[in-house]
Amino acid sequence: MSVVEDHDMGGNSISFLEADGFRYPIVDPEIVKGMTQLKVKDDDIFLLAYPKSGTHWLWETTSMLLQGKAETIPHWKSKVMVEFQPQEVIDAFPGSPRVLNTHVRYNQLPAEAREKKCRIIFVLRNPKDVVVSSFNHHKGFKNHYGNYNGSFKDYLPFYLAGKINQHHYLLVADYGSWFDYVLQWEKDIEAQQDRHPIHIMYYEDMKQNPLEEIRKLAVFLGVHADDSLYSAVAEKCSFKNMKDDKKPYDPKFNGQLIVYRKGQVGDWQNWLTPEQNEMFDKLYQEKMKDSKFKDKMRFTLA
Repeated sequence: MSVVEDHDMGGNSISFLEADGFRYPIVDPEIVKGMTQLKVKDDDIFLLAYPKSGTHWLWETTSMLLQGKAETIPHWKSKVMVEFQPQEVIDAFPGSPRVLNTHVRYNQLPAEAREKKCRIIFVLRNPKDVVVSSFNHHKGFKNHYGNYNGSFKDYLPFYLAGKINQHHYLLVADYGSWFDYVLQWEKDIEAQQDRHPIHIMYYEDMKQNPLEEIRKLAVFLGVHADDSLYSAVAEKCSFKNMKDDKKPYDPKFNGQLIVYRKGQVGDWQNWLTPEQNEMFDKLYQEKMKDSKFKDKMRFTLA
């Protein structure tokens, strides 16, 4: 387990914590090492998604539903992120049930989360918007990625293609390839759906019809309320309101919040050239050809 320096296609350096052929942001290696041994509660809920897929948004929404009121949660969601926090920090987090969150895969979850059949919320987002947001994330979080300062042109092929290291793992950015991540979770969801209550959400659906998606989420959570609460939560968790309300709690760089950039659907169209978009579409069709998620992610190739 060590910090490794890699380079994008333009030679710009970017660093990660590497453990057992898997990459993470540069976080405490002892926490990553002990992640599967983390003690959890029977009623803990796990919010799971590939990075930059809307976990801050869904964590806030889920937490508000559980508390039964549309009031900002006075914490950063990484306070209950299993690869970021030691046992004592997560144990001290108030409330029950708790909404723990992570970007890891099923076999990397705490063993107790699997044994106790904890509820799972899995979130998917258009991978083109994900890669744009990831680029800005890697440039913004200087302390987690070794001051990366490359261009999107050089970042995109590195992010999509990756490299083979001495262990023969396909290495890209932290948490691996979006395609590998989603396809593995698809297999795990199918294998574990009789073991865990699992709710799948799509970022674009939340943007298009937040009231309906929040209503469905409330049913999954066992929250009994009416549309007045759901509408209030949708409004309170709008991008603009969260960007304002979370200023005292979420991380900043040079005084600016770096978690909330745009939160838009389709911003990739301002970044990908026609050639890059064609390359992405070709790769998507190849990688996702047998995936049940392929047709459900109807916004992907728009």
